[in-house]
Amino acid sequence: MPTKLLRPNVGIYIASADAFANADITASSWKPTLAQITDIAKVFNVSPAITDAYTLNLTDSDTDNSLSVVDNAQVSTPTAYNYEVSLDGFRHSSIETATYYGKFRELVTAAVGTKYYIIKRTAKGHKEAFAVDDVVSVYGVTLDYPDDLVGDGEMIRVGGRFIPTGEVAVNTTVSTGTIGSGPWGTTTDTTARSTGTKIQSNGNVSVWWVKSSAVTDEAGFISGPSATIVNGTSGYSLTEAIAWDGYTLGASESNRIDDKSIIDKTNSKVRGFAQFSGSLTFFRPKFITGTYTVTTGVVSTSTITIATTDAAKIELGMSVTGTGVGTDAKVTGINTGTGVVTLSVVNSGAVTSAKFFNSYSTAFDLFKSATDARSTGWLVTRVGKTASTTLVSGEVVSVFKFTSDAVMDNTEGEDSMKFMVNFMPQGLIGVNQTVVA
Repeated sequence: MPTKLLRPNVGIYIASADAFANADITASSWKPTLAQITDIAKVFNVSPAITDAYTLNLTDSDTDNSLSVVDNAQVSTPTAYNYEVSLDGFRHSSIETATYYGKFRELVTAAVGTKYYIIKRTAKGHKEAFAVDDVVSVYGVTLDYPDDLVGDGEMIRVGGRFIPTGEVAVNTTVSTGTIGSGPWGTTTDTTARSTGTKIQSNGNVSVWWVKSSAVTDEAGFISGPSATIVNGTSGYSLTEAIAWDGYTLGASESNRIDDKSIIDKTNSKVRGFAQFSGSLTFFRPKFITGTYTVTTGVVSTSTITIATTDAAKIELGMSVTGTGVGTDAKVTGINTGTGVVTLSVVNSGAVTSAKFFNSYSTAFDLFKSATDARSTGWLVTRVGKTASTTLVSGEVVSVFKFTSDAVMDNTEGEDSMKFMVNFMPQGLIGVNQTVVA
C-alpha cells in the first residue's frame, strides 16, 4: 500500500522580486535553480508564522464556452489561469525581524505594491535543505494593504494580502545549481532562528477618535500620525468603551482590476481603490456627560460642592475638568445628601463649574447624533502593545478617515446595554505608520 504524505510536510517561503530575475515564470520549461532558491538574502522561510487557514493555490481557470455547429453537449475550454494568495501569520509580542513571526510581519507590511514570489514546497519539512528535484510551486504577487487580525480570546495576527501578477508555476522542480546558505530560517542558515512569542488580542489593542478639524494636513497625518494631535483636546481614547462584539476596523482587500496584455497567459491584476471598514459596539453609559455649577470649590482643597440633584447624576471614577480643577482629577467620593464631591487631586484654583465624564459617556457624546450631526474624523488603532489612553512617538498605528453613520441600540439578551456605530470610509487610509511627536 502506498505511503500517505502527512502533515507537516509543507514549507512556505517569500522571495524578493529579484530572486528569479528576468525569468519567464509561466513558461512550461521554467525551473528555479538551486542557487536561486537557496539565496539567503532573497528567500525567507516564514512557515512557522503562517496559520493553517492560508490560501495558496490555483483556482478555476477562465473558460470559453463557444460551441461548434456539431456540438450536442456543453463545452468549456479553459483559458487564463487564476490563483489566490492570502497568508495570515502570528504576530510577535514586539516589533522585530529576528524571529519567524517578526520576519513574516516585516515582509507583509512593506510598502504597498512591493513585488514578491510566494513559494510552496511539499513532501519535506519546512527547515530541510533544498535539493535538486524538490517539487515547488511559485506564485508572483504584489503587496496590498495588510490587515491586523484581532478578536476576543484570539492571538493577534497580521493578514498578508496579495494581488496576483499572473506569474505562476505549479509543481515544477528545482534544477541544478550551486547551493547557497538559504533560505533564511532553514537548516542551511547558520544563524539559529526562534519561532517568536504570540500575543493575545485582549488588553493589547487601543483605539482613538480624532476630530477632522484637528487634522489640517491630512497627507502628513497619514504618513506620520501626530501623538500631539491624538492626545490633544480633539483626540479621544475609545478603548475602554469598546466591546469585542461586532468589532470591525481595518483595511480589507483593495479592488482587483483585470489588466492583461495580449501576451499574458494568466490573469494579471492591478490594485484598484483601497478598501477599509469600521463598525464598533460601545457600552451604553448609565451616567452621561454633564457640566454642573459648583457652589463651593476652594483652591488647595480636594472637594467641590454641586447641587444634590446633580450629585445623583455622577459616579465614582468619572474624570473632572474645569477652571481651577486639578490635572487628571477623578471622582473618589460622592455625598448625594450634601452634594460634596471628593476628588483625587486638590484644586489648582477656585472652581465655579465642573464637567464630569468617563470613557462610556465620551463615546456616546461623540456618536449619538447620527441624523443631523454626523461626526467626521479619524479612527486610530494601535495593535500589539498594552492598551493605554496615551499615544507615544515611535509607536506604529493605522489611521482611517470615517464619517459616523447609523447608530443602533443593542438591548437584547442578558448582557449590558450597548450601542453600535457604523462608519463610512472617506477615502483616506494609512496602515502601519510610525507615530511622530
